[in-house]
Amino acid sequence: MRPDASMARRRTTMPKRISVVIPFFQRKRGLLREAVRSVACQYLPWSAEVELIVVDDGSPVAAQLDLDNLALPDWIRLRILRQANAGPAAARNHGLDALSPDSGYIAFLDSDDQWSTHHLAWGIDTLGTAHDFYFCDSAMPPTTMFAAMAFFQALPAQQGVELLDGTRGTYRFVGTSGGSSMVRDYLCQTSSVILRRSAVGSLRFEESLRYAGEDWLMWARIAHRARGICFSLSANSLRGEGINLYRDAHERLGGRNLRRILSMIRANELMGAIDGIDAQSLMLTQQRRRSFQMELAAILMHPRLYLGLMDRLQRAMIARAYRHLWRDLPGYWTEILRRKLRPAGMPEVPA
Repeated sequence: MRPDASMARRRTTMPKRISVVIPFFQRKRGLLREAVRSVACQYLPWSAEVELIVVDDGSPVAAQLDLDNLALPDWIRLRILRQANAGPAAARNHGLDALSPDSGYIAFLDSDDQWSTHHLAWGIDTLGTAHDFYFCDSAMPPTTMFAAMAFFQALPAQQGVELLDGTRGTYRFVGTSGGSSMVRDYLCQTSSVILRRSAVGSLRFEESLRYAGEDWLMWARIAHRARGICFSLSANSLRGEGINLYRDAHERLGGRNLRRILSMIRANELMGAIDGIDAQSLMLTQQRRRSFQMELAAILMHPRLYLGLMDRLQRAMIARAYRHLWRDLPGYWTEILRRKLRPAGMPEVPA
């Protein structure tokens, strides 16, 4: 589907260079090839060069091997960068640090995801001249990300949001509501995001959050400095089934899940320190942090957790969890036991 040619007339200046950053770490061949092919299939109603930066994060399947003999149009300039495995935040930062100086926009695409043909054109056109941050819905067959979220189900009556273009189903945040909304909910999947280069500046993904929360924190930080935030209800991003550190961590008593929880505790600490965060959002980050700590304490109480002590990751994550909670652990365990022993139907008495 070709975008409406009138898009090119809605802006006084159109971007001459758009950067796309893809961090790559996969064990299955062919995923990156399909992601890059979806970039090559973008239809832009103006003349522009796409700078496609693939950062090979020490992937078991080399990026170069996955892209061998892939024919790309002459308006795509592919660059493959390599680094020792350091995680998605470090890989995206490597790509950001390598951007060409004249790049006007940055789009992110995970290596197992794909875009619809009009993703870049619609996103940049929706940004217009008044917005710095755009995102859209993501398809997760048989449903979409937005379909499961109360925030989007409340549209068009959602507080702090106004309709931008009814024909395209695009909206914008009013005033400072975008920052608090980004802290409250994980609203945008990474492959749906397009940013104005000037809004990013020197800001980078938090590399200490290697296993969860690094993208959410980045979007919350940018939302507090962006001139405007807009989004589309169109699912122009298709999520894949490759390696996903968050999605693959949900065995509750496993070391990967402990690692994920510790990362989310740190992410909420950093989110609460964002310059300009409002009091209600700060309180929410503190509540989430405490909830994750309570979950961690409950896992440490489970006898089956320690059956995995022969596993090195399991041992390391258990030790980290105890180091993190050692001052508060007795209180958390007391609260957990009190809740378990309370008779059914009896209201909880505040501690």
